[in-house]
Amino acid sequence: MEKTYNHEHVLALCERLEKIYTPSVADILDEMGYMNQAMHAGFSPIMPGIAIAGPAFTLDEAKTRKSQRLDDYDPEFVAKVLSDIFGNMEKGQVVCVNTNGFHGAGAFGELMSTTCKYFGGVKGAVVDGPIRDISRILEIEFPVWAKGNIPTDSIGRVDMVGIGSPIWCGGIRVNPGDVVFADMDGVVIIPITDVDLEEVVSRAEEVAMAERRSRKEIRSGKSLLDVYKKYGKL
Repeated sequence: MEKTYNHEHVLALCERLEKIYTPSVADILDEMGYMNQAMHAGFSPIMPGIAIAGPAFTLDEAKTRKSQRLDDYDPEFVAKVLSDIFGNMEKGQVVCVNTNGFHGAGAFGELMSTTCKYFGGVKGAVVDGPIRDISRILEIEFPVWAKGNIPTDSIGRVDMVGIGSPIWCGGIRVNPGDVVFADMDGVVIIPITDVDLEEVVSRAEEVAMAERRSRKEIRSGKSLLDVYKKYGKL
């Protein structure tokens, strides 16, 4: 019978993930047959040494068809978009942004980061595109993984085409609620409706513990071959 978890249970499991690292989770997902759950290379964290894990809150952006200034937009439309974004966020989530290949504007910046953190209770963001206002995002210590940086504003260049719907980010399909785990090695998506999250976390913790044990022995002078013969794995 498929296990279901409430939001608080998922957050508790995510806290355990943050104490290990993405390669151990990627290895477990490989063993379970999910070998395409790591986002492709190129995502860089703006804050070193940070790890975050949380349910995905998805945003879908695309290059605009017709450029407009902010004053040209219907105020009710702008208010609805902001309400749809920030009114549906839950504490502990991680924002995932698809830019549909458009890298001509900052897909995420200071105002989004500030509101996500202080109003939405969001842990961080993964952006498949460039971001801006990095120095001010660092001031509030909001972790973001992105595909570069650019000074140009999204207004007049980008449309919000989807909120809280399945997206592609870093070459991986991300469904709302999938667990996003990001650290210095990259970003892994745990498909929460397909796998048992607690099993993934527990097995990844075992991998991390075994690797710490092997690492300790190798650092004490034992050879990699000796460690492999002793434990039957590396």
